[in-house]
Amino acid sequence: MRNPAHELLELFQTWGEHPGGSPIKTRRLEDDEENALDEHLQAMCLLAAMKLSVDDLERGGYRVKSFRRSFRLWTKAIMNYPHAWNAASNGSVFSVHAMDTLENLAAAIDGHLPAPTPERVVEIMSYLDNVVSLLGEDQNLSPELRLHVSKIVQTIRSCIAEESAFGETDLKQSLYDLWVALYAAAGQSDGETRGRWATMAETIYRPAAAGFIGSIPGLAISAAQLVQG
Repeated sequence: MRNPAHELLELFQTWGEHPGGSPIKTRRLEDDEENALDEHLQAMCLLAAMKLSVDDLERGGYRVKSFRRSFRLWTKAIMNYPHAWNAASNGSVFSVHAMDTLENLAAAIDGHLPAPTPERVVEIMSYLDNVVSLLGEDQNLSPELRLHVSKIVQTIRSCIAEESAFGETDLKQSLYDLWVALYAAAGQSDGETRGRWATMAETIYRPAAAGFIGSIPGLAISAAQLVQG
């Protein structure tokens, strides 16, 4: 089961493996800048996905104040704020409290798996049909991206068909994966089709009620658009 809090926790554990180290070295910004920057963009997207999960937990009756307060800590950890990137700041930004709260959130998300409503299932299935249709029309996409999008669509359908084996966390994670992939498709496409891919991506995280899983901060949208190149 994929869980944005788990994924961010694993990334933080890798970055903070050496408490006395500096981010510029432990995050491989000197040795592998391109992949290191991609990891930071991914971290911000995970943070945005976590906000959606916390909203779900709150609607389900969970006490989430400590999680909401901790978003500042996690954001500062990603940005290494207010430290210099060559400073020995790992022990400070990846504090015991920040890591423990993140681990608790990951556990809470794993334990909160309400099923999507029948109405929402119909909307999502119709949406996936449109994605597959556009996938067949657009000849600009690479075979790799075409296969990647197809696999995500199939995963989402499996999440819906086998809800007892998956649950809402898996569904939301797969929709998040599709969101990123559709922006990548927009990056490879052109003209009207490029706009259609972007519109499909925006539908997933639209601030209005039509969005499948709520709103997503502008910073995360910018990150996804940067990832698409």
